[in-house]
Amino acid sequence: MPNTYIADGHHRAASAYNVGKMRRQTRIEAGENVTGEEPFNFFMALHYPADNLMILDYNRVLKSLNGLSSSDFIAKLSEHFTID
Repeated sequence: MPNTYIADGHHRAASAYNVGKMRRQTRIEAGENVTGEEPFNFFMALHYPADNLMILDYNRVLKSLNGLSSSDFIAKLSEHFTID
C-alpha cells in the first residue's frame, strides 16, 4: 500500500501518536526495557480500497451571521476566500 490518507480522525491519530511517544519516553526514563511491542506503540486503523469509498460533502450550516447583513458577511469572507 503506497499511501494512506486519513479522511476523518486525523486529530485523534496525531494525539494517539503523541501519547505513544510520551508513554515510550516515560518508560525509558524509568529505566524500563522498551521493545516496540508495547500496546502504546499501536492504534487501530482500517484501510478501504478507494473503489469501495464514497466521500460525501461535509457542509456546515450557519445559524447566525452574528449581526452582519448578508452582503457584509460575504464581504468579510471575501477578505480570506474566493467567493463565486
